[in-house]
Amino acid sequence: MTQSANSAFLEVSDLTLAYKTNGYWINAVENVSFSVKESERLILLGASGCGKSTILKAIGGFIKPTAGRIVFSGEEIKKPAADRAMVFQEFDQLLPWKSALENIVFALRAARKIAKKEAIDRARLWLSKVGLSGFENSYPHTLSGGMKQRAAIARALALGSKAILMDEPFASLDALTRKEMQEELLSLWNETRFTLVFVTHSIDEALILGDKIVMLSARPGKVIETIDSPLANGIAIKDAQFGELKDRVSRILFKDRLEYVI
Repeated sequence: MTQSANSAFLEVSDLTLAYKTNGYWINAVENVSFSVKESERLILLGASGCGKSTILKAIGGFIKPTAGRIVFSGEEIKKPAADRAMVFQEFDQLLPWKSALENIVFALRAARKIAKKEAIDRARLWLSKVGLSGFENSYPHTLSGGMKQRAAIARALALGSKAILMDEPFASLDALTRKEMQEELLSLWNETRFTLVFVTHSIDEALILGDKIVMLSARPGKVIETIDSPLANGIAIKDAQFGELKDRVSRILFKDRLEYVI
């Protein structure tokens, strides 16, 4: 389905996600609504436990909404599908008994039913794009954390997914590797223009990677405010302006946490 320039590619409407514990229902997320345009980079930002990852899993089709609905590319999400690829924080998301190349080939052939040679060629192409040429035959346990994440991103892009859902994928990396991965993700986005929904609790990361930032309250997660990042589309701002924007976002999130505690 072709999307107009102003239409929503992903629409989350009045989403509530709840779970049962000790006989009581607890809302993890309550009445959350936001939309994402095709090729937009949306960030879900909030403190640990606010329901960011839960929302992402619902978009992925792994969790059924308690209330509300999620519509993707004109269809209500009912289950996982290859058009929404997920990249998690954990480094063990690759099959340990398969090489980096074999991990991608396996995913391609399972999802797209393509010939083995075409799958191998496609896997090699995307491994090279994420800087893993020469490591095609390496097994996950021989790769660093950053390299494993590169392989996971290559797998998602090789699938040709319409959207990539990333759950704090760089949180466990050292500061330098994290910065490199952020820059690499933006470079890949500039090349392929996939739709990105990215979960983080880092304000800096949200401002660097996002076109749009949805800030969530403490549990139950609700939308506090949505802002557009001036860094979107390569718009340069001065360090002082970045600091002011970061302070603004911090104040919004901190005010919510104070109200929650009080």
